[in-house]
Amino acid sequence: MALLQKAAGQGHAYAMNVLGSIYDVREEYETSVEWLTKGAEAGLPIAQYTLGVCLDAGKGVAAPDYPAAAGWYRSAADAGHGSAAYNLAIMYYVGRGRAGQIMSASSSLSSLSSIYSPLFLSLNGVT
Repeated sequence: MALLQKAAGQGHAYAMNVLGSIYDVREEYETSVEWLTKGAEAGLPIAQYTLGVCLDAGKGVAAPDYPAAAGWYRSAADAGHGSAAYNLAIMYYVGRGRAGQIMSASSSLSSLSSIYSPLFLSLNGVT
């Protein structure tokens, strides 16, 4: 753990993400969100996605922050993270995103096809 903290302190985004994940498993959500935020701000898509999950669920924050979660999902999805694109589309579909949600959901779902195969999406009930 000490080596991870040292690496994260030196700006290594992957170490920040791993620390965030470790603290999440330990149910130390506020510390998890702190490290995930650093990794997300450093541009690491997996950290952006995981931070979005935490914000969407209200883990490590006072209450769910849907607009912030959608923003992090969007950043990760734009970098090719398929689960982030899926979560973003679902947020829009159920009305927890921003304005223009139906079009945004459609756009997010169509971007999934560039990440996942159409067969995979069909088998999982996405198309």
